[in-house]
Amino acid sequence: MISLVGFSSLCLSTLFSFLVLIPKSIINLKIKYFYVILRFSTLLICVSFLSLMTAYITSDFSNFNVFQNSHSDKPLIYKISGTWGNHEGSILLWLSMISIYGFLYSFISRSFDGFKINVLKIQNGIFLIFSLFVIFTSNPFLVNSVDVNEGLGLNPILQDPALAIHPPMLYLGYVGFSLVFSLGIASLLENNNDQHWIVETKKWSIVSWTFLTAGIALGSYWAYYELGWGGWWFWDPVENISLMPWIVGLALVHSLIMIRGEQAIERWIVFLSILCFSLSVLGTFLVRSGILTSVHSFASDASRGLFILLIFFLTTGFGFLIFLIKSPTKKNNLRLLLINKTSALIINNILMIIAMLTILLGTIYPIIIEVLTNTRISVGGPYFNSTVLPILLPGFLLMSVAPVLSWQSNRIKKFRNYVIVFLLLSLFVCLHAYFTDFNIWGFIGFLLGSWIIFASILSIILRYKFLFSFNYLKSINSFVAHIGVGIMIIGITFSSIYQNEYNFEISSGDKINVDGKVLKLENVKVVQEKNYQSLKATFSVKKGEELVGYILPAKNFYPVSKMITTEAGIYHDWLQDIYMILGNEQDGVWSVKVYLNPLVSFIWIGVFIMIFSGFIAIFKR
Repeated sequence: MISLVGFSSLCLSTLFSFLVLIPKSIINLKIKYFYVILRFSTLLICVSFLSLMTAYITSDFSNFNVFQNSHSDKPLIYKISGTWGNHEGSILLWLSMISIYGFLYSFISRSFDGFKINVLKIQNGIFLIFSLFVIFTSNPFLVNSVDVNEGLGLNPILQDPALAIHPPMLYLGYVGFSLVFSLGIASLLENNNDQHWIVETKKWSIVSWTFLTAGIALGSYWAYYELGWGGWWFWDPVENISLMPWIVGLALVHSLIMIRGEQAIERWIVFLSILCFSLSVLGTFLVRSGILTSVHSFASDASRGLFILLIFFLTTGFGFLIFLIKSPTKKNNLRLLLINKTSALIINNILMIIAMLTILLGTIYPIIIEVLTNTRISVGGPYFNSTVLPILLPGFLLMSVAPVLSWQSNRIKKFRNYVIVFLLLSLFVCLHAYFTDFNIWGFIGFLLGSWIIFASILSIILRYKFLFSFNYLKSINSFVAHIGVGIMIIGITFSSIYQNEYNFEISSGDKINVDGKVLKLENVKVVQEKNYQSLKATFSVKKGEELVGYILPAKNFYPVSKMITTEAGIYHDWLQDIYMILGNEQDGVWSVKVYLNPLVSFIWIGVFIMIFSGFIAIFKR
């Protein structure tokens, strides 16, 4: 019954979305009825998604999707997250979010009705395309052909609190760019002098980029403690796919800050708006088609992949066709100088696009080679580290000084102060590099991150008088975001370059000394959880005679799927994580791998500051 409700709601929502796209020459729909039908369509698609969620919560195995991806013994949180922990459910979530973004825009937007309706029609067209995809190739409401009492269970690596939140956050970013796409195309179709679309595009771009940042961060944190590889980023193809729209979205946000009515910048903004959403759809195609091999990828149905590829060509082709045909009417020239703010932002944008293209090449090149030669190759960390990072390096340097540059002149306010701070900082970093293990990338990363932080703090001190108010926070918000980036760069540098790895053989009661801390294996025992068994080791951590914490590495066995997962045990510290993996046992002796990951906490602190800054920027005009 619940599957019938869900499918009927999905079909009715599709029908209503089709009605609002019918031209006025056929049905002259009044504006108020246009909004009513549009919002009712959103209500119906939400009912459809909640119906699927209800089927998961109640373990309704008459639904084939629930049977394949759930089990009655799963905790409630994983029954709920199981709704989007599969291909069909995740696409239905994607579809719901497209409609919800349009729904919110219909209430929040202050644009005149003609422009607003055009935006909503484009958004609704995207919704209609994806709804047909769900109905014909990815229907989550198929009824099981036989009566069953139990399901097959959810993939064990997806049964984690961080990963339960990660896909919705990621989708809020991906799908948010659909509204940015709709705004960009509508601005070309209207071809008017009203600049309000720029303000709206800026706000929705920041919203989308902020959610995408949060989604990527959650995914990285999950990979850090769940996959047992000792790190947080592995240049996995699906990670790369999420990074590409993030980089282009960052370029878009900075371009929207730069615009001063210039035609060239308006066209660039529209181009980036189309590109952001196109990359999101391309990523969906690569993940859902099964042509990528990844722990994150869903599905391997060629028909689904071809359908999404068709959607990609339709949306991207339509977007860029309008982009080529139409053009903003203003003819204001760019005010370019050698080192003014506009020049710095343009250079930064160019570097971001080159970095995105480099990542795209490294991601799809193995696919092209496999198609042409039937030979599988892999492009991993060495390629991306040696190409992407050097490309982004000048952009990060510009980031530290761009906020204090002028729009009209080559002058930097109080330039001497920045030079003094940079020289002192360089001296400090040189001394640090000399008296520690020298690494050129460590030197550059530490100098770069520190310079961004101190230059941003100095800019705040020199330019703004401290006031304990929200307006003050909005004024310094761009500097706060850059401080977050600087902290993150330092965390990335130290955790990647100065990581140490140790291997031990240890029995219960034995002690090992790691970086001045004594780790003692207290016991290893089997713990019965609700839907799995956990072989869990308990290590006490002492610094001197003081007990500072425990580390609990484990191996979990899921009887339903017959899978074993490795759970890292981590002792978190502000300056260093002790990261442990429990290996095999032989004659009472356990093999243990230990990583010392310095300043990993700086990555999460930096990302949190960036996300916080993103939400503050929404309220800034």
